[in-house]
Amino acid sequence: MERRKFLLSTLLALPFTAFAKFNLFMQSAATKKSKKGFIVRANESRFFGQKTSPKDTFGRCMVSSVDTENQLYISSGSNLSNREIGGPALHIHYKDDEIFYVVSGEFLIQLEDEISIIKQGDTVFIPRGTKHTFANHIKDNPGELLTIHQPISPELEKFYDVFCHNGYMNEEQMSKQFTQEELKLLFANNAFVGQPIDIEAALKTIKK
Repeated sequence: MERRKFLLSTLLALPFTAFAKFNLFMQSAATKKSKKGFIVRANESRFFGQKTSPKDTFGRCMVSSVDTENQLYISSGSNLSNREIGGPALHIHYKDDEIFYVVSGEFLIQLEDEISIIKQGDTVFIPRGTKHTFANHIKDNPGELLTIHQPISPELEKFYDVFCHNGYMNEEQMSKQFTQEELKLLFANNAFVGQPIDIEAALKTIKK
């Protein structure tokens, strides 16, 4: 009888003991990774943790891959972001999820083959491996779109950094901004798989 009680109490204690050890491990890991918090002002950008001015750019970084050990990236628009109508080609991120949050205004979003209008307060979750893109369909659009990647690779952040200072690029322009190794890594995890949204056609058929 005593042996049964001993075995039972031992078995019941195992999950709690394991959980306690796991909790201590997580606390230790968190302590090792802890960094000082920071504030990013509205007139600042911090690609790769370097504070710069986003003036006359197509976007800015608020939380960089170097801030989060490649686990999180957050960016938004800047003064040149939505002056022109258009958007990137249909593409896939193979190793990171992406989230769009509409801070203000409205935009077009494509998930696989479905195109929708997203408006202020809307959130779009894009699991890795999903064909997607977005577009600005209003010239001089005053709206703002927040972009989040989780996780984020350094080569993808560099792509966004280069884009924010140069705008959309063709293959020849990209070859001048990236090394062959960087391009190899970039396109191993990200791929263009279609055309940008046909804005005129989409607006004729879309349900607002």
